[in-house]
Amino acid sequence: MKEKFSIFAQNLAYYNEGYIVGDWIKLPQSSETIEKYLKEVVKVDDEHEEYEIADVDEVPFPYDSIQWANIKDVNNLAIIYSTLDEFQKDAIAAYMEYVGEEHYDVNELINICLQADSINYYQYSFNGIEYCENCSAEVKMGYTMAEEFGIYEQLEKQGIVDFFDFEKYGESFGYDYELYDDGYLVPNFDLDLNFYSKEEIADKVEQILKDKLIEKEAIEIETE
Repeated sequence: MKEKFSIFAQNLAYYNEGYIVGDWIKLPQSSETIEKYLKEVVKVDDEHEEYEIADVDEVPFPYDSIQWANIKDVNNLAIIYSTLDEFQKDAIAAYMEYVGEEHYDVNELINICLQADSINYYQYSFNGIEYCENCSAEVKMGYTMAEEFGIYEQLEKQGIVDFFDFEKYGESFGYDYELYDDGYLVPNFDLDLNFYSKEEIADKVEQILKDKLIEKEAIEIETE
């Protein structure tokens, strides 16, 4: 699995005694690696059970949701997140920005990831979009909708494309849609953040790991 983000966990019991006991780990990892990390690096045992995720790097979720979470759950989140494509990640980012919550249970975050395809998020799409990387979201929305509704074609036929204010046109959609750099969100829905139970999540993680193992074995056979 390709590593997606990093966390720094430290043992709270040792911290209260004046020691920093912990280190960074990149996620996702195998369950065996997580167990070894907790035991040998964070020094979790019967007398030092509590720990804190004191810092994170490149974690695309609210820190408040990660800070006191179980590392095994966070690793499951990383495993699920690692299966998503860039469009699905953009959809999740747009959804979370729109909702604006600062705290989720980690299993709720996993539920969001598993329902990424249910988020009404769409990429801007129009002829010549490759030349509009530095354009505003409103301009991109204007061109996208003008093409979708046939307005652009009519403007071309009449020879007045250069006189049409695509930015202003795109801005008008901002009243009903949320516009972002690469796409727009239609906020007429709500995800069930408890749709998948912990047991179902565990089953999905196990299946992903099995698929990755099969894929790895296939690659090894091909390269022999």
